[in-house]
Amino acid sequence: MKSLFRNSVIWITLGCLLQTSMAVASSSLADSVKSVKTLVAMRIRNNSIHIDGLLNEKDWQIAPADSNFVQYEPNGGQPATEKTTVQVLYDDNALYVGVRAYDSEPDKIRGLLTRRDQESPCDFLSIGIDSYGDKRTAFEFGVNPAGIQIDALWSDDNNRDKNWDAVWEVATSIDTLGWTAEFRIPFSQLRFSSQRTQTWGFEVQRIINRKNEVVFWAPILKNQNRVVSLFGRLVGLENIPAPKRLHLLPYAVGTGNFYPIEKDNPFLQRPFYTWSVGGNLKYGLTSNLTVDLTINPDFGQVEADPSEFNLTAYESYFEEKRPFFMEGSNIFNYKIGLGDEGDMAGETLFYSRRIGAMPHYYPDVSDSGYVDIPKHTRILGAVKLTGKTSGWSIGILEALTNQEKLEVVEGGQRYHEIVEPFTNYFVARLQRDFRNGRSTIGGMVTSVRRQIPNENFNNLNKQAFAGGVDLSHRWRNDTYQLNLKILGSYISGNKEAIQEAQESSARYFQRPDAKHVKYDPNRTSLSGFASTLSIGKIGGEHWRWMVGGITRSPGFEVNDLGYMRYADLATGFLWVGYQEFNPGKIFRNYNINLNLWGVSNYAPETLAREANINGYFRLLNYWGGFIGVNRELPGLNTVALRGGPTMKTPGRISTWLGFHSDRRKAISLRINGGYSRDDQGFSSTWFRTKITVRPSGRFDFKLSFRYSPSVDDRQYVDNIKNGAETRYILGRLKHKTISSTFRLNYTVTCNLTIQFYCMPFISAGKYSHFKEVIAPRAAKYDERYQPYDYDSNPDFNFKQFRSNLVIRWEYRPGSVIYLVWSQGRTNFEEEYGSFRLGRDIMKLFDTHSENVVMIKINRWLNI
Repeated sequence: MKSLFRNSVIWITLGCLLQTSMAVASSSLADSVKSVKTLVAMRIRNNSIHIDGLLNEKDWQIAPADSNFVQYEPNGGQPATEKTTVQVLYDDNALYVGVRAYDSEPDKIRGLLTRRDQESPCDFLSIGIDSYGDKRTAFEFGVNPAGIQIDALWSDDNNRDKNWDAVWEVATSIDTLGWTAEFRIPFSQLRFSSQRTQTWGFEVQRIINRKNEVVFWAPILKNQNRVVSLFGRLVGLENIPAPKRLHLLPYAVGTGNFYPIEKDNPFLQRPFYTWSVGGNLKYGLTSNLTVDLTINPDFGQVEADPSEFNLTAYESYFEEKRPFFMEGSNIFNYKIGLGDEGDMAGETLFYSRRIGAMPHYYPDVSDSGYVDIPKHTRILGAVKLTGKTSGWSIGILEALTNQEKLEVVEGGQRYHEIVEPFTNYFVARLQRDFRNGRSTIGGMVTSVRRQIPNENFNNLNKQAFAGGVDLSHRWRNDTYQLNLKILGSYISGNKEAIQEAQESSARYFQRPDAKHVKYDPNRTSLSGFASTLSIGKIGGEHWRWMVGGITRSPGFEVNDLGYMRYADLATGFLWVGYQEFNPGKIFRNYNINLNLWGVSNYAPETLAREANINGYFRLLNYWGGFIGVNRELPGLNTVALRGGPTMKTPGRISTWLGFHSDRRKAISLRINGGYSRDDQGFSSTWFRTKITVRPSGRFDFKLSFRYSPSVDDRQYVDNIKNGAETRYILGRLKHKTISSTFRLNYTVTCNLTIQFYCMPFISAGKYSHFKEVIAPRAAKYDERYQPYDYDSNPDFNFKQFRSNLVIRWEYRPGSVIYLVWSQGRTNFEEEYGSFRLGRDIMKLFDTHSENVVMIKINRWLNI
């Protein structure tokens, strides 16, 4: 009852804050109106500019120019220490931007050769174009003095997505006055309305590396927490013809697979080779709506996921790396969790890695049988519609994946068996902005439909639907913000599928003490709802805060096309932070944060209560550090016994700290670590270090190392059924994990790069002190368990090595040849939990490797 009362108070308080925010919304009409910097673009004859970085054509001599840049870093609001001028020209086909970056010490201008889109510590120029004029969306085009291009897409005012790629030109030149950049941005790469006269948002950024100085043409300050809405204006654009936007990117790929030869295995008697073709199409329906189509996409050049050994009850989250799903992904970003780190950070309504994932089914095959199983589900085709029109942002994605089959050789017979059904995925996102982008309202829906071929797939949902509506509102000169989402979900299928959903780690309906939910093995559907609410101060000089919460009903389920770890929860949180942006006698900047949060379920029961304080500082020499401490009070764990009763868990205190050196230097270092200890004295430690070395302007390598030993007295081991009774077995796990990541980048030219990545990973665990849970909620720790004679050995020693070598040559704009060599080694030993670094490394590299060599050629065609 107390927990219910407390939760009610929290939500009533949040409701009052919501009402307050609406009441003061009218004050936004009185937000201060400041003068906006304006630059006039000059029309020129078609193709009269040669992109060479010299800015020596006559048009550049007479075009309007502007300067007076303002510092963002280190002394926000002060005039730039070096002069910068910008000019804009245009013809029927493209926008031309010329930037002259004067420098009093031109011999210290630094430009590093790297792969495209890779940021590095060097001088830099970029332009931002808000061609929609919505003060929320912008296209960024940047370059360093070595001519390395970077492009990005800005959304929601301050979210930057570097995965967006366009085809454009830029050239640079260094002289006695400083350096220059000459941009040509085809109108076909931008999105804008069909109006006769255009007014676009416009920004220019310059970085002076040796001074660590960042300046903007239209001032942007750190305490404003926004970007695109602060752009200046670009005027003078008239009668721009609607560009023809039909781009094709066909590809051909050949792959050689080299595995250890097994004489008895019919699938591993010799290397095998494959080839395939496919392509992408990009078509502009209008000047601001674009269709992207991919047929039989290939992602062989994509880097492998990092190794891990997951002992939790939850599915691992991995970032998307496939270009088709990364480009323009900002419109489909619909987070349903909290924060940028932690267990709920990756929770989202749309998790694109569901499309083309590993097959769901694996058949029972005798020990004498052999199988050839696909590693992923082939995407037959996918289409995206994205853009913005009349204040509406639009995103639609649909994909169809193949019915995958594996081949089996068993008992002298060879046959095929279906391991994944035909599946259709659909996502639609709409968002309407008001008040120059300060308020938005929108929604998103997702659906998954599977063509279930036989009873082997009765555990998969036939269809799954989820959706939400969202509201965002900023006021008081964008200092305060309110965010609200309300969501619902519905899944249906055979009773086996819904039973699996009820028994999943997100809810565990079968828990014997979960009286607030009903476990029904005969159900054929499941539905639920969720909501998130936050309100806070996101701008201003020093103090900022945020208060909010999340609630999810027990039946809420989005994992068919989303990613979610937890249902059946109500979470409230408070964050208060103090930030200093301006340099002082010791610190260049620093921040201090206090976080409080609590979690309950719908019983209601209080599951967790935590608080932490943390801070970051940067010294005047650009070295920095961070420190934090977290206290978790004793709580309840509904997951620890994997469907068993809720178990009381001891409190825990954790601390972490670290530092980093000046990232601009040829050698930079980052070291951090942490220690955690529960109230029973069991602890875990982690240590991580990363070193970056840049011996020359075209070569760099990064080496990181992580070591984490731990002792967990309550690691889940097994559930043993004995008639109607179930025994829940835990053990004391001594666990050690060590891993290292090495990255090497060598840039031969701006368009030819070599990248190498490798990651050795070793994780070993040894169990002891097995115990049976007898009174999971007992007040005293020792009364919750009794010793148990467990006759199996769950020890493990897992070793893995993954590497990737990619040679990338952009032989013409937008057209690339890839040469890729990937290697993998995996060694898993059960019942063997000791950790010995030298021995384990020897065993890992004694393991036969699997090698894949691929060549991929694509060609960008502008039709």
